[in-house]
Amino acid sequence: MQSKKGYWKRVLAAGAATVVLTSGMSFIGMSSVQAKAVPQIFDFEAHRGGRDARPENTLISFAYAMELGVTTLEMDMQLTKDGQIVISHNPFMSHNLAKGPDGKYVAPNQYDIRTMTLAQVKQFDIGTMNPEAGDYYEGHGKTQLSVPGTKLPTLEEVFELANAYGNDKIMFNIETKCYPDPAFPEAKNSPNPAVFVKKFYEIVKKYHMEDRVMLQSFDWRTLKEMKKLDPNITLVALTCEQPSWGRDSQCRQPYEKGASPWMAGLDIDTFKGDYIKAAKAIGADVVSPYWEELSNEMVTEAHELGIKVVPWTVNSPDKMNMLLDMGVDGMISDKPWLLRKVLIDRGMAVAEPTINVNSPYHTGTDIVTGSTKTTKKGGDSAE
Repeated sequence: MQSKKGYWKRVLAAGAATVVLTSGMSFIGMSSVQAKAVPQIFDFEAHRGGRDARPENTLISFAYAMELGVTTLEMDMQLTKDGQIVISHNPFMSHNLAKGPDGKYVAPNQYDIRTMTLAQVKQFDIGTMNPEAGDYYEGHGKTQLSVPGTKLPTLEEVFELANAYGNDKIMFNIETKCYPDPAFPEAKNSPNPAVFVKKFYEIVKKYHMEDRVMLQSFDWRTLKEMKKLDPNITLVALTCEQPSWGRDSQCRQPYEKGASPWMAGLDIDTFKGDYIKAAKAIGADVVSPYWEELSNEMVTEAHELGIKVVPWTVNSPDKMNMLLDMGVDGMISDKPWLLRKVLIDRGMAVAEPTINVNSPYHTGTDIVTGSTKTTKKGGDSAE
């Protein structure tokens, strides 16, 4: 997921909502089973581990997030050529993040992770954001700690990290990066949804994480596949409706006639443009829209249908407070240290930090917004 300014702003009235979860039948006849991965407190999620603090989607960022005290680690999955799941938002090695074996930042769309083996993926260094990345660096790099030598982790390594930290409470909101629309260049090597989800589920079962994972996707086909394998896994329907995003928007396509490939073949017109009812129809437990596309009425509707609301990606305290007043059940943020402070200032319960100074991924959690000052391993200050 990637947050950008939308094309409208809704008028939002303050007022907390009372959440009452209900059970029932979905619109396509699937039984609504109570999902296991339901945080008992506000779902405080670190987007890609907190990409404004540490190299995104890495063991470094996930360790940071656990030491900060988040509820959930949010991340993205890619399926390699040899059937391994690695954690990466982009299907290609990002030119904003990745250095090749030659030590130089890669060119855009040069290396497709889905056509590479795990051994090849591990040759790339994603520990230092490219200072020439323009808006991406300006938006996320100035407060991020550089950790040279950092590699893309596998999903198994993420679960092993949580176990090594002894954190048996942390949850995982994990996105399948699939591209069902052939108009997207990324669709060329997009994995088969059933194969992708089956591999994911094998790893989840291996580490006994069934009650701690949430599977999220803009490609709702993968949510339907997960429902077939295990109806108890929490499903998160990602969505956006911003046509100005061009090919980067992964959405329900409300401005086009007919079924949307992103919605597993559902036509939003069937639901009179109501994506919350559409998400209910495919058995989703959570809707996760871009934060600007929420209203009080939508939050209330979702709650009445027994669906939680966790918007992405919220990075300023005023917007965080606005959404909390609306009654959302969680939030995803690039700046989790800010969200934690907002929650504490409002007297809301937060998870206890899990500190492991002996972990090779321990970097501390001190960070000063607008600078690169942070606490490195051993407590040394780095400017």
